[in-house]
Amino acid sequence: MLAAQMEDTSSPYYINGSYEKSIPLKQTKAGWSMDEDSLNVGGITKNSIGQWISEPTPGKSIKIYYQGNQMHINWSGESFINRETAADFLTKDILNGILGDKYSYKVVNSNEPYSQNGGTQKFSDYANANGINMEDYGAKTWQIIYKDGSTNQILEKPAIYWSTVELTPDNVGKDKNIPVMGYRDGKYDVYLARTIKYPSYCSIDNSSFTNVKNDGTGATFQYEDYYEAKAMYEELLRRYNANGNVSYSDINDLGLS
Repeated sequence: MLAAQMEDTSSPYYINGSYEKSIPLKQTKAGWSMDEDSLNVGGITKNSIGQWISEPTPGKSIKIYYQGNQMHINWSGESFINRETAADFLTKDILNGILGDKYSYKVVNSNEPYSQNGGTQKFSDYANANGINMEDYGAKTWQIIYKDGSTNQILEKPAIYWSTVELTPDNVGKDKNIPVMGYRDGKYDVYLARTIKYPSYCSIDNSSFTNVKNDGTGATFQYEDYYEAKAMYEELLRRYNANGNVSYSDINDLGLS
C-alpha cells in the first residue's frame, strides 16, 4: 500500500493505528474451494504465521492490514479490539451503566441465556443499539471480566478474553480448554480458557480469569502489538484444531504466562 510506504497518516486507509483496506468477498461458502497451500498473495502464504489469518467467510470482506512494516491478510475480514474500539464497550463507566451496581457476577459471558442472570442480554442489547458486533472481532466466544477476582470490586480497567472457537456440547467438557486472546488497557494476552457445560448452554468457566486484578498483578498482558499476539494465538489455535484441546504444556512450550 502506497499510503503505508509513505507513512501518510492523512490517508483514508489509516485506521486505528494501521493501514487497512477491505475487499468484499463474492463467494457463498465458508472456507476454501481450492488448495490454499498453492496461494501466494504479495509474498504471503499460508505458512506466513501472523500475516495469513483465518479463512474466507461468506458475506464478509478480506481485510488487508499494513502494520509493523509487514502486510497482513485477514481472510475473514475481522477487525480487532484495541484502545479505540474497546472504548465503545470495555470501560468501567460503560459496563457499570449497562449492568448496574447490583450486578453480582464477576464476568459477562457471550452465550448465557436471558434467564441466567441478564448480564449477557443487557450487554447484547447495548451492543445492538450501538452497532457493536463481537463476531467482527473474530469473537465467537467471549468473556468480559468486570470485577476483581479477589476483592469483588468493579475493575477500574476491565478486560475481555475471546476465541474464534464456537462452543458446543461436542467440544466442551471436563479438562477441555480453548485458545483465547485477551485485551486490557492497550495490551494483549494469549492463553487458554477452561470450558464448562451447563444444562442449557456452554461457556467459558467463570473461574478461568479470576487473576485479573485492580492492582495489576495476576494476569499478564504481555503483548503491545495485536499482530504479534495474533500470531501466537494462531499457533495455539492450530494445536487446538489438531488435538481438540490445548494444554498447559502448550502454554509452557510457547512461553505464554
